[in-house]
Amino acid sequence: MKRLAALLMGCLVCAGGLAAAAGGAEDAAAKAASAQAMYQVEELVGTLVATLKMYSSEGAMWYKGELRVDEAPGEKSAHKPGDVLPIRYQVGRPTRRGSAGLGDQIRVKLGREQGGKQEWVVQGEPAVLGRGELIDPGAGAASDLGSPEAKILVKMLAPLAPQCHRDTAQLLRKLGEQEGERVRVQIFDMMTPAGSKEMQRERLHCATVLVNNRYQFTLATPEGSRKVAFHRRPNSPRSTYNSEDVIAVLRQEIARLYPEH
Repeated sequence: MKRLAALLMGCLVCAGGLAAAAGGAEDAAAKAASAQAMYQVEELVGTLVATLKMYSSEGAMWYKGELRVDEAPGEKSAHKPGDVLPIRYQVGRPTRRGSAGLGDQIRVKLGREQGGKQEWVVQGEPAVLGRGELIDPGAGAASDLGSPEAKILVKMLAPLAPQCHRDTAQLLRKLGEQEGERVRVQIFDMMTPAGSKEMQRERLHCATVLVNNRYQFTLATPEGSRKVAFHRRPNSPRSTYNSEDVIAVLRQEIARLYPEH
């Protein structure tokens, strides 16, 4: 009898252990599913329209800012182009090229607790795709023509002594006088303290013309489309653009942003 009782007790203990193990596995699975359900993760392409440095942690600098959605992944996306999302993101080395900054178009994976009111958190470091569309006027321009309410802002940052840059500046001033309600023209002499400061703020290292923050465009011509980059010196065989190309791109942008005219 004692042997039979001991055997029965052992079976009961074993069964209890198996039940506890099964219950523990179920609890772990439930917790994992709950943790996964707590977060929404979505991949988006957008432009940083505001940034503010917050703090550093474990070798990374954390920023908060606002991301304007440029491309959403599909119909099931919770967001649509034009939405502006509060975000928090990290940069490993803020001074190196390729780090995300104001006006950059980035690809990100965003995560946030469902129902939470805090900002979206970028998973990993943002991937910089280039400069996005943004109106960000500067201070201390040598020339500032046109309305602050214009949908198009062209900023020329260049030394104004060379003839090639003077040609571009002359064309831009003329356009600013003609299209002041739709185009604002700011011309900065990068050889002055104000121009140098604006170059640093824009993270530029050589002469550039920015049209709503971008300098690379596809220009449609009667001979076909061609790419232009408003960077360095214009009007030479090795240049990536001519002064007249800037005006042609601005005409394209006027037609795009003011289709009713």
